[in-house]
Amino acid sequence: MQKFLHWFSHGLIRYRFGFLSLCLIISLFFAYQLKDLSFKTNLGDFYPLKHPYLKIQNRLTEIFGGLNQVSIAVEVKDGTILNSVTLEKVWQITNQLYLTEGINAGRIVSLSARKVKYVEANEEGFKTQWLMHDVPKTVGEIEALKSRILKSPTVYGPMVSKDFKATLIQADFESDVASRKIFDELQNIKKQFEDANNAIYISGQPVLQGWLDFYLPRIASLFIITLLAMSFVMHYAFKSKRGVILPLVSATMATLWGLGMTAMCGYKLTPSTVLAPFLVFALGVSHSVQYIKLYYEYMSKHKRNSKAAAIKISRSLFIPAFTGLLTDGIGPFALLIVPLGMVRSLAIAIGFGVISIFFSTIILIPNLLSFMKLPKRLEVIKEERATLTNRILAYFGKLAVHKKSRNIVIATFFILTIISVMGASQLEVGDKKPGTSLLYPNSPYNLAEKFISDKFATSDPYYILVEGKSENAFFSSSALKEMDSLQRYLEKEVKGVGRTLSLVEYIKGMNMAMFSGDRKEFRIPDKDQTIGEYIFLYSFTAFPGDFDPVVNPGYQYANIKIDLKDHKAQTINEALAKTEEWIKTNHKDKDIDFQYAGGTIGMLAAVNQLLAPMLTKSSLTTTFLVFLCLVFAYGSLVSGWILIIPLVFRTMLVFGILGFLKVGLTAEMIPMVALGIGFGDDFGIYIVSRVKEVLQEGGGSLKDAVIEAMSTSGKAVFFTGMTLAVGIATWMSSSILMQARLGALLGFFIFFNAIGTLIVLPSMIMTVKPKFLVRRSRR
Repeated sequence: MQKFLHWFSHGLIRYRFGFLSLCLIISLFFAYQLKDLSFKTNLGDFYPLKHPYLKIQNRLTEIFGGLNQVSIAVEVKDGTILNSVTLEKVWQITNQLYLTEGINAGRIVSLSARKVKYVEANEEGFKTQWLMHDVPKTVGEIEALKSRILKSPTVYGPMVSKDFKATLIQADFESDVASRKIFDELQNIKKQFEDANNAIYISGQPVLQGWLDFYLPRIASLFIITLLAMSFVMHYAFKSKRGVILPLVSATMATLWGLGMTAMCGYKLTPSTVLAPFLVFALGVSHSVQYIKLYYEYMSKHKRNSKAAAIKISRSLFIPAFTGLLTDGIGPFALLIVPLGMVRSLAIAIGFGVISIFFSTIILIPNLLSFMKLPKRLEVIKEERATLTNRILAYFGKLAVHKKSRNIVIATFFILTIISVMGASQLEVGDKKPGTSLLYPNSPYNLAEKFISDKFATSDPYYILVEGKSENAFFSSSALKEMDSLQRYLEKEVKGVGRTLSLVEYIKGMNMAMFSGDRKEFRIPDKDQTIGEYIFLYSFTAFPGDFDPVVNPGYQYANIKIDLKDHKAQTINEALAKTEEWIKTNHKDKDIDFQYAGGTIGMLAAVNQLLAPMLTKSSLTTTFLVFLCLVFAYGSLVSGWILIIPLVFRTMLVFGILGFLKVGLTAEMIPMVALGIGFGDDFGIYIVSRVKEVLQEGGGSLKDAVIEAMSTSGKAVFFTGMTLAVGIATWMSSSILMQARLGALLGFFIFFNAIGTLIVLPSMIMTVKPKFLVRRSRR
């Protein structure tokens, strides 16, 4: 190894012009690749597409239409919707939707939609009339419309709020229509029809995706904030231009290469992958800090020569830098086992960046330093001058070298870890807040979802697919009664259920109409023949496709739509548990089968069920692979244990804190833990390597080596951790909550790892006194 390090460090400087030219040429190549880079949101990336619930959703999509359903709520601030101005707006919005390219006309639902009927019975069967064919102008016409609404259970409540302050319009677009196009169309409608007295709220999966696409380009402004924040930290650390500029140049090159490789492989910048450049930039700066710190240390103690300094730092830091980058790469690698597109794409983008950092730090930084003029003596003195940071690190070193204090440190560490296990046991899977967890609660989308949920008891749809063994299976009274029983059971037993809808409501409505609107007859007829007659008679005056949202034309497949008021983990779990309970206890009809869970709730449930096992699996995989790298790098099992045990305990402490704070486990926790473990061991690697180098080069006691390592590499570790944490924490300024939350968690995790390393690792080294640190010096 020593021969290789000698050959590498001297060859790097001897052929520095060639290496520098190579870096420049590759950078230009990857800069050219950026022309193909674009922003794109795919909500499928946030869900495990092979989960059984997603397969049921795919079947629902094939039979009943896509997920491109949107809801438009019109609210009147003064008065009710029963005025000609508001009803004119509803009529015009509905007509405009019919003329929109890509709309599924048969699935538009509103007061003036063609398929929304007022049903009356007469001597010939049923008389079905368009609920609101034209906008009512007179008081009499408005009162007649109100009467029809009150007599229609599928309209009063589901489509018109109980206080008549709002009405709901729902539409479905074909699956091949771009979400951004749908979003733009709906925003134009909002802009066109909203006024001082009429507010419009829009929600739905295409709208959510549109908002994410809208916010994504804004992420570029965060890069400037990141640049300024990290520049401030580095100026505080080195108080020199080269201490700021060189790490920024190195990190910029790594980021450019990583983005270039991302574009070259055909990946887009999504809400998850757009974070990779920030992470790579911060990671590149943090590794560069170690090189700059050792450079100034060399200049303060040896004959000042730029080439000699470059050779020295290249030789001294190759193993810890290479090992650190290897463990950095393990985090993204371990994430590839997670069946979520957002996690995998983030892992690949970060992986490209880590590869780039090898060249930008290990090769470029020493290369550039060898060309630079010698720093002025005052510049070196400023950097090496004792500061508050030095005094704090010296205190940490003293804790380690005194037996009593280091035993207290280690004992405290273990006690905190045991307490953290109690906190971690309180963690719950899933989001604990209403609205989408991707955006802030006060975002326009979440405000719209909240309004629609409050007014119409609907926000997040949960679908149950009911499959018949043959066509016309749902002419059966027994089948419809079972569906009705399940709906009433969920409405009664699950607090979060707003309302349910299926073919059952239509048949019960016809039966009630046949008995002159008697509410007692709002039920399923006992005879199959009666149900067949109702559907036959209704078809004479109905619009084709009236039943398409709830049953297919062959009456073999039906669905039950359960609108939940929120998608909190507790609500989802309760709804699924009660569904399973009812099916096991009450499902008797062998001609139909109930399959769940589809809709937004089913997809979120799939993610929630995946989180706990995947979090455990990715964490253990990352920890094991990092351990193997450490053992390989230092040739000792003890080296692996002494570095990995504190890291595992620190990870438990973070989970304990999250548990005590009642933070829900969401999808962004998986990359946070894996990346935190992979990146968190960098700090210990640099300190252990420094202790080993001091012992092997100068001999002396372990106590002196630890104190020197803390005053040199320890200081670099502190600023490395601060730089990396600050760079990642800037994500908290993002308009996308998922990014902000990941930035806060990962930034805290990494800085916590840095501080924990500086406090605990020296005490563990002094307690264990590992032989691998002094092996070569004894020889």
